[in-house]
Order: sequence, then structure tokens, then C-alpha cells
Amino acid sequence: MSHRSSRFDRLLPVSDRYASLPVADAFTWEACADDVEPGEWYMVAFRSLRRPGADEARLTAYDDWAHDEAMGAPGFVHYLKGPTTADGHCLSFCLWDSRPEARQAAGRPAHMRAAALTHEAYAAYALEFHRVRRLEGDGGFSFEPYDAAPGKRAGHRRERALTPRLAPS
Repeated sequence: MSHRSSRFDRLLPVSDRYASLPVADAFTWEACADDVEPGEWYMVAFRSLRRPGADEARLTAYDDWAHDEAMGAPGFVHYLKGPTTADGHCLSFCLWDSRPEARQAAGRPAHMRAAALTHEAYAAYALEFHRVRRLEGDGGFSFEPYDAAPGKRAGHRRERALTPRLAPS
């Protein structure tokens, strides 16, 4: 898999329990604040619980193909694949310049093939859609549900019980 340097490369999970935290608290956002100019992005976060015995090599291969494909898509900013915790939970996300660009990329072949593994690989998953802003002056980031009125900071989670969502809404 190829890798393109990103201004978000310094992000890491804050602890072993990161996957249960809101996305704003789950990663070391302050570590990249100095490298990121003020702006706004669309985030698709994927929380998952692996099925016991899931084929990790197959999941990794399909994820890598989808990531490579996404990196060539218009509007791609960053992908962070979180580590799987000891109890099988994971939180990963993709940042895009805009929602339409994310939706278009979700229809690409490698993403569709990776999303098709949902039933065999995950006991449960949730998609979250956030507006992420790097604020002018204070050095921090803000997170709000994408569909919320501006200024609402609570996380937005759309639960899915084994029904794959092939394109973010």
C-alpha cells in the first residue's frame, strides 16, 4: 500500500479504550494542530466490533485496497485505521474536503468490495458523520454531527446491526 504524507499523520489513539470515546476525545488532535491550517472537513467514522475468528488478513487487504483507491479520489484528506482492541473494538475514520466527494468515493469498486465484508467480519458497527473544524486562533478542533445546526458539539452515531451501509449519507 502506498502512503501519502498528511498533516494529520501525528494522530494516535489516546489510550486502549479509545474506541469507546467520542471521536473528538479518542485521538491526539492537539498533536497535529500546528500542522493544520484553519478549515472544515467532512468525517466518516467507522466504529466496529469484530466477529471472533474474523479473517484479519483478508480485512487488511481489502482495507488497504480501499485506502489506496480513496487516496486517488478528489477531496481525500486523511484515513486513520485505528488498532483493534483486545475485546475486538475499533474506531477508524476518513476525512474529506466535502460530503459529496466522500459519497462519490464510497461508490468506487474497492470501497464497495471492502464494505461487502461487513456481515462476515463484524458483529456490529456504527457509522458517524461529523463536521470537523480547525478553528482560527485557539489552535484546536471542533466536532459536530454533520446534519446538526452549526454549533452543536455532541457526537452523531448511526447504528447499524449487520446491514452494510455502502455509501455515507
